[in-house]
Amino acid sequence: MSSADRDEYLTEDEFRAWHGSLQFTDAALRALDAALSAGHGISIKEFDVLITLFNAPDGRLRMTELADRVVLTPSGVSHLVTRLARAGMVERIVDDDDRRSYFAALTTAGRRRLHEARPTHNEVVRAHLTRRLTAAQLATLGTLWDKVLDD
Repeated sequence: MSSADRDEYLTEDEFRAWHGSLQFTDAALRALDAALSAGHGISIKEFDVLITLFNAPDGRLRMTELADRVVLTPSGVSHLVTRLARAGMVERIVDDDDRRSYFAALTTAGRRRLHEARPTHNEVVRAHLTRRLTAAQLATLGTLWDKVLDD
């Protein structure tokens, strides 16, 4: 087998690592979306925006910063923020320093919905991941993800 042939295919270990991460991500996100939708009327993407804003300084981010922190395109974030604003969970605030820019800010209703949905989110994460691993395996997985995600 030439080196070009070897580069064309993933090794068995490479494939198992990559495919496993895809399968886990797909299953966990589907379970999260289903549980959050059924229990709280929000999608996993909406939860992601709410939790990201909750963790931001002053509970708000510029729209461009929000798009960088969640897994959505800028236009996708804009549409999602519009939906969340209609539901009263987020508001758009004009940036006083740059009147062309907006902040997305978490409202009291958004904080309340997030607070209600967090136990559901955490239970799904525990059921799909953390309860399936020992404490040592969980620590190792965290270390591995730190390494993989290190820029």
